[in-house]
This record gives sequence, structure tokens and C-alpha cells, in this order.
Amino acid sequence: MNRSETIGERLLLTLWVGALWSIGYLAVPLAFISLEALVAAEYAAKLFFAVNVIGIISGTLILLGKIIIQRGRAMYSWRFWLLIAMLLITLIFSMYVQPEIANIKTVDNWRLETNLAERFEWLHMLSQNLYLMLSIAGLLLVLSTDKSHVAEKS
Repeated sequence: MNRSETIGERLLLTLWVGALWSIGYLAVPLAFISLEALVAAEYAAKLFFAVNVIGIISGTLILLGKIIIQRGRAMYSWRFWLLIAMLLITLIFSMYVQPEIANIKTVDNWRLETNLAERFEWLHMLSQNLYLMLSIAGLLLVLSTDKSHVAEKS
């Protein structure tokens, strides 16, 4: 892997992981402290949507770069599989969790309906846990390097 490829991967990864951490652990908590809960929730949904778009684009470009440049060797790197896991989690957020939460919120007085309130709480808990996993995985990738993490073929 040449220097420009490494720099491109690092920039995309830093953009993605930086967005995860700054939005999830700084902007959204501050929004809930500073704004009314309903306004903060709408704002948070928009911020998380933006993070997901950044993640899908960055993750796809990083993976495509690895596949094109490293070819079959990419599959022997734990970083490659962690990137795939991160991209899958991001897709789960974008295509399942966030749309389901948005659908629940379209129902008038959804908090008063036990099944909807429980479903919302479950989705919110799932979202928090997946986001934490995504954040930690991203941090591992940012702090590590590809150089010594490619396993030899057996």
C-alpha cells in the first residue's frame, strides 16, 4: 500500500469516526441539555442521519480501496472484517432502526400506547448499544495500523 492510499483511508476513517464521536457523545447530549426534548430529538435524528451518510460513503470507499489495492490479501486483515462489521451496523441504523423509530413517532400519543412505547424503548436501547460498538470499533481502527495486521496465508 502506498502512502497516498494510506492517507486517503486515514482521512476517510477519521472523518467517519470523528463524526461518530463528536455527534454521538458531544452534539446530541448538548442538544438534550440545551433544547426542549422534542426539538432535541428531531435535531439528534438529523445529526445521526448525517453520521450514517458519512459512514456509508466513507466505509464503502475504504472497503473498495482495500479490495482493489490489496485484492485477496484484504480478507486476511482483521481491520477489513471490522470495517465490514461497522458498515453493516451503519446500514442497520439507516435502514431499520432509525426508520422504525421515526414510524413510531408519527403515531399521535405513541407514548401512551404500551406496545409502541416498549418498542421505542427497545429500539432506543438497541441503537445505543450498536452506536457504542460502532464507536469503539472505529476507535480501534483509528488507533491501529494496517502494516502489521495482515495475516499470512496458511
